[in-house]
Amino acid sequence: MSFINALKRHFKQAEGHKSEAQQQAVQAAFKAQMGDKAAGVNDDLLKMLSGTQMVEPIALLANSPETGFVGVYMYCDDQASIKQLPHNPRATAIAAAAGMHIQVNGDVFLGRYMDNEEDFQRMDFTMADLSSSAPWVVEAQQQIARRSGRSSDAQALLQRLQQPTAGGSSGSKAAASPADAAKARGNDAFAKGDWQAALEQFTAALKMQPANVAARNNRALTYLKLKKFNEAAADCSSVLQVDSSNVKALLRRAAAYQELGQQQQALEDLRQVLQLQPQNA
Repeated sequence: MSFINALKRHFKQAEGHKSEAQQQAVQAAFKAQMGDKAAGVNDDLLKMLSGTQMVEPIALLANSPETGFVGVYMYCDDQASIKQLPHNPRATAIAAAAGMHIQVNGDVFLGRYMDNEEDFQRMDFTMADLSSSAPWVVEAQQQIARRSGRSSDAQALLQRLQQPTAGGSSGSKAAASPADAAKARGNDAFAKGDWQAALEQFTAALKMQPANVAARNNRALTYLKLKKFNEAAADCSSVLQVDSSNVKALLRRAAAYQELGQQQQALEDLRQVLQLQPQNA
């Protein structure tokens, strides 16, 4: 059994049996977490999703060239807050020592490994490593300080860019490209419920500009309206090849997979959406 699968089994067993009311509460929490994007997900799929167990890895020390590609990770139950698991003060204190001020709930596991994308090696994590003065903790604090510095520099640059250039004009919006014009016509047709016209315009936009992600995403939604689920899934997959965290594409592909009877693939896309948007939990 793999490490992650062993953790899934532990978290599932530690949870105990859910009553019908608790299962409904978990499903409601998932809907709230997904916000308005839950509209395209039916109740059967949500029920299946809420019954699956996943593991959330939290990078206390992210593996990077500065750390010799060694990372320290805290593995948590990804549904801990939804399940209303008890606060874990010790795990919260460990995360805080590493510079991450979060509340941790439920059981957690700590692990260290080296991964440079060519080699992978699990490394010991001992009781001595739980000290607030442990070398990895100091590294983690330094890593967060470096990131904070880069974030401040980026914010300062953004503020400068937003200031008007001395002696220049206020600027004017560039004329829309032919591809963008076709996409706009597709959006108008879609808003009127004319799915076929929308499909034709989005397809025209993509012929002129195959890399237009917005047009491909919109065409996928149009295919869903036309009940062309294989085509919808294919367009979403194309979007995800260039933008693996595109939530709209993930949700639309999950809807297409659901209609095609590919439940497992639909669940995997929905789980990825929830992992990408933990701030909405």
